[in-house]
Amino acid sequence: MTDTKEFDVIRIARSDGADTGPGYWPVTAPSASNNAKKSSSKEAAEKTPRAKPQMVRLAEDDPRFVEWRIKLGILLKQEVSPAPDEGNAWYVHFPKGYWLYEKSKHLWVSGYPVKAKLFKSPQEFGVHLLWLFSSSNEYADCCCVHCNAPNPSKALASEDPTAAAAASVPSADLAAKGVDRSTATKISPVPLPPLPGHAAGPQRPANIASRPQSSKFQPQQQQQQQPANPISMPQTPAASLPATPLATPQPQPHPSAQAQAQAQAQQAQQLKLQPSPQWSLKAPQTFRTGELVWFQTGNTWRLGIVASPSPGPGLGPGAGPYELVPLGHAMLPQPNVSKPEADLRPFHCFSVPNVDVPELENKTFDEVPWDAVFRAAGADPVRRDHINLDASKMAASKIDSSFSLWTRRPEDPHAKTVTYYGCFFGAERIEVGDCIRVKGGDLNVPHTVVMGLCHILIPTAGEYAGRLLLRGHIYYLSKGPPAAAAAAAGPGAIGIPSEDKLPVALREEIQWRKSVAPAQQWCAVLMRENIVLKEQSVRGRFYPTHRLLPLYDPVGYGNLVQSGQLRDQHVYLNNRMDAGGQYIGRRRNRLETLGASVPQAARLVVEQHVIEEA
Repeated sequence: MTDTKEFDVIRIARSDGADTGPGYWPVTAPSASNNAKKSSSKEAAEKTPRAKPQMVRLAEDDPRFVEWRIKLGILLKQEVSPAPDEGNAWYVHFPKGYWLYEKSKHLWVSGYPVKAKLFKSPQEFGVHLLWLFSSSNEYADCCCVHCNAPNPSKALASEDPTAAAAASVPSADLAAKGVDRSTATKISPVPLPPLPGHAAGPQRPANIASRPQSSKFQPQQQQQQQPANPISMPQTPAASLPATPLATPQPQPHPSAQAQAQAQAQQAQQLKLQPSPQWSLKAPQTFRTGELVWFQTGNTWRLGIVASPSPGPGLGPGAGPYELVPLGHAMLPQPNVSKPEADLRPFHCFSVPNVDVPELENKTFDEVPWDAVFRAAGADPVRRDHINLDASKMAASKIDSSFSLWTRRPEDPHAKTVTYYGCFFGAERIEVGDCIRVKGGDLNVPHTVVMGLCHILIPTAGEYAGRLLLRGHIYYLSKGPPAAAAAAAGPGAIGIPSEDKLPVALREEIQWRKSVAPAQQWCAVLMRENIVLKEQSVRGRFYPTHRLLPLYDPVGYGNLVQSGQLRDQHVYLNNRMDAGGQYIGRRRNRLETLGASVPQAARLVVEQHVIEEA
């Protein structure tokens, strides 16, 4: 009996593939008129040109096709997986629009947006797949032989046997596709098609407010800007692993679009989901000890750190009070303040204004010689207060670009990954069981998605050693009957879990939406399972609308409930590290991250399950 090997099947959701299937490479045959003109003489036979080699499309179960998928799995696992030496081997399906062909006894991958450009080895194609794994929309960020050609303005090199293939397409075929022959064989990379659910360019909130005209610290509320050019983002490992290993790779036929739509509609009602994790959450849904928040004092807003949890239930405005450590500089210490929840806002509700003091411009918090700055201010209380105010702005940027981990979880001593229960993630605090807002473009899914957080990881070996990785399931908020919601989520959707199988925050969100707008039939569609993200792909913590909006905009919340016109909550919040600045990275604990921005005697009263490094 032949031995079998188990594989984890990897499907790459994002694609720029252009191969439309059989017929994409036309098969040319000599016409009847040409045959009639052929001479039977030896001389004429010698002058008759040979038939051009054809691009032969391989069957999906061709052993050579299977071999390529296995080789791609070996390459991608080494580059993308946080633990490449652990678990099953990967079996990588070609992205949509790419296919393997044979021509002149050689194998070629077709589907690159420039038709004449083919990949001739798994290594060449694998480099392009790594770019598809990333969040970049710029071909210049891809290192493959076609996207990074030495001189893309010249024709293809002579060793490419398909250089003239595009010219063989009949003019009628090109016209039917709306392609001009003069441009059909151009070899410059074309822009990547926009991701589903996105406009032509990303919309980002205003990061920094304009310079204040007075000494009052008034943070700018988030505003929507016009679409800008796509921004190149770091690569994101987003391989979706199956819940159970596959004994042998079984190719699957490509259904028609109509069959796919029918399958998606049936999937919402009939699909049996894999067992979901038992979601639980120890932390409150609003403000948590150690988080950076805005607090109101008079008519202005200041920045502070939650020093102790609220004794109240934290169910809305009026709960509390919270004890806060005002942010600034330890050389000008400020006493703790006590504020009700109604006077607090999550950090990402507002943008941090620029500094006012000229000596502090274009510097980070740790670069400033604070002794000299305060000494130059002398005993002037107004100027010293201005400096302390700017120190809080600079400290906020530092905190937002750092992280520290807490409560290490039991693990295999031989494992190459350390896991933690929670993390001070920039301004916020997250833990296993939380919902976090993610950048949907990094996953080729709609931007209104959240992740149910299952694991917080730090690999100890490999390419991502020491990097913060977050692993969990991706959900999409949708309305309409279940079948329509699943179909609207796209072909990659897995199904619609019952509410009791959802993470706590998402469960609350769905229940609230159903109570406010029952006719809209809100639900959460499970889009991906076991997705691994870098920290740069995470926007911040997910707040249920009925907890966030009464704080952020009480009048707007009342109008929303009355009208029942519910929106996605992402429009209300900025994202982590939106303001730019220097990336800080990991710190031992929260107090080390805060550093001189709080008095030396400052203390944080965390819950018993939060255990930080000393």
